[in-house]
Order: sequence, then structure tokens, then C-alpha cells
Amino acid sequence: MSRDFPALIPAFRELKARGEAIVMCTIVETEGSTYRKAGARMLVDGSGNYYGVLGGGCFEGDLVERAGVAIDSGTPALVEYDMRGDEDLIWGLGLGCNGLVKLLLEPLSPTNGYQPLTYLAEGVQARREMVLATVFTGPRIGRSLALDTEGVTAIGLPPDEFPELTEACRQRLPGGRPDVTKLADGSSVLIDVIPRQHHLLIIGAGPDAVPMAKTAADLHWRVTIADHREVNPGAGHFPEGVIRVSSEPGHLADTVELADVSAALLMTHNFNADVGFLRSLALRPPAYVGLLGPTARRGKLIEELDDAQREALKDRIRGPVGLNIGGESPASIALAAIAEIHTCLEGADASSLDLSPSRSAA
Repeated sequence: MSRDFPALIPAFRELKARGEAIVMCTIVETEGSTYRKAGARMLVDGSGNYYGVLGGGCFEGDLVERAGVAIDSGTPALVEYDMRGDEDLIWGLGLGCNGLVKLLLEPLSPTNGYQPLTYLAEGVQARREMVLATVFTGPRIGRSLALDTEGVTAIGLPPDEFPELTEACRQRLPGGRPDVTKLADGSSVLIDVIPRQHHLLIIGAGPDAVPMAKTAADLHWRVTIADHREVNPGAGHFPEGVIRVSSEPGHLADTVELADVSAALLMTHNFNADVGFLRSLALRPPAYVGLLGPTARRGKLIEELDDAQREALKDRIRGPVGLNIGGESPASIALAAIAEIHTCLEGADASSLDLSPSRSAA
């Protein structure tokens, strides 16, 4: 499972529009410590350009050469990089990756409709969670079947011929984890879950919303900016791809599909506007609703809600927003806020990965 798959879509669309043959490289299995895990993907075009990172530079150079062979042959291939022990000095450049990575190389072109990449790109655009089962060993290597809430799609593997595999895919919707299983003939299959793209709604298009939008966009989240004002100083500085809408506070649901929002940040800096937008969010509250400003302001905002609105939002409101990282600038506040939202949406605890307590460098 990889959240950064949407980052590959712009390059894919451009390459597809030119009719270029490409290779999709997918990590299908790992052992030990590796830079990326199963489900991570990278694209390689016929000129040797690659999009995405799988090995942190450990094996990309060799992988590009192998992808060129796959483009020429038009045949899927399984490649393996063993960076355990002394082999790390060769492939890992002494970086200590200390793991085994297996990758499936799938040549894609107009001939095969760029499948399954076309299916995945369309699903991301529609914000559907998807499950893709792909054979990576044996006579059916490179064949897939896909499943989402709208049904099952055969991409070389007819679902009626593989009912157990289809059911295994169905059981991973929603929120399942990737897994490797076997077909009756012993072939290995990666069952990969492609999650819905996170959607951040920023309410208020002031200058301090710009770093919020940029940080979220760098994470490949969908970002929507809503504001009730026609003129705002931040309007011309948001990154490309951010959706801009105009909405009165009490009519947010008319301009934004609230059921499609993962998290919302209220930052209009106008108390009455924030109250109106908060009431709108209570109609279909996202998992996270962040309020800028001190705790006292949060309390006053909540006092303006009726009992039903308070009940709908009580476990979702955070304010002041953000993790305590010691920053005061707009960029630092954005980093702290987006980090807290990321933690909430991924069900993490924001603890140090080496399990040591927070500590100051001073």
C-alpha cells in the first residue's frame, strides 16, 4: 500500500498522451529492512527517465536498465535485489538497507491500454479505494484483477475463474493491508490495497493558508480552498492543482461534497465566519476539524453550536491545531498542523521512531 501513488499520475498522463511505452515497477515482496515496502511503484520511460523512488538510490540505476529490456521485449519480468550482508556493499552502497526486494516489471503501452495503470489512475481521480491482485511468478505473470466498490474488473485474470482470489480482494475493502497469496498452480500473487487519496479542506484563503496547502500538496493530498471573501491576499499563491471555491459559511455543503473530505482546517480569522463554517461541517464532519487560535477561542466557537452540532463534532475538533514542534512561523505552523492531521488520518501516535522521548538540541 502506498499513499504516494497519485504523484505518478501527471507523468503517466503525459507519457500516455504521447503514446510512449513505459514500465511500471512494483515492489511485490520484501524481507528485512528496505527503503520501501510492497505496493510502492515507480515508472520508467523508454528514455531511461524514472518517476518515483523505490530504493533510495540503491538500485534505481540497474532497475532502469532492466526496464529498458522489458520495454524492448514487451514481457513482464521479476527482478530481485538482495542487500543483506556483504551484498549491501554492492547494491546498497553501504547504506545499511539490509533487506531483500522483489519487483515486478510490467511493460505498458497503447497495445495493452496501459493497464492496470489506467484503472488505478482513474480510481485515484474518483477517490475510490481499490484492490489490485497481480500475479508475479509463473505462467500468468503480469496478469491482474481489480476490485473496488463498483465491482470487479478483469485485467488478464477473469474473476469467475479465480473466485477465491476475488473474495480475498473483496475482504480487503475497506482498509485492508497488502498480502501475498498463491494460486492453485503455485503462482505468487500480490494483493495490494490502494487507499483513497486524502482530501484536505482549508477554509480561509489568507496568506497563512498557502504553506498549509503547499505542505499537503507535497504529500499528494487533494486540497480544496474555500472562502467567503471575493478578494484575499493569498489567492494568487496557492500551488497548481489546488481547487478553489467560493462559499458562504452556512452553505458550504452546496459547494463542497463534505462526505469526500478527510480533514478540515478553519482559518478565516473571522469568528462569525468560523461559526458558520463549523455549523456546516457538523452536517457531515470529517475525521479531523482543526481550529486556529487559542483554547479559549475554541471554547467560544463551540458554545455557538447547538447540542446536535456539538455532539457531531465533539471527538473531531482539535484546537489549537498541530503538534508541539516549537515553531511560530507560518511554515512551521503548517508543518505542525499537517503532521497532526497526517497522524490522525493514518491512526499513528506521532512518537519517535527510535522510541526515545522528545529531546531538545539546545
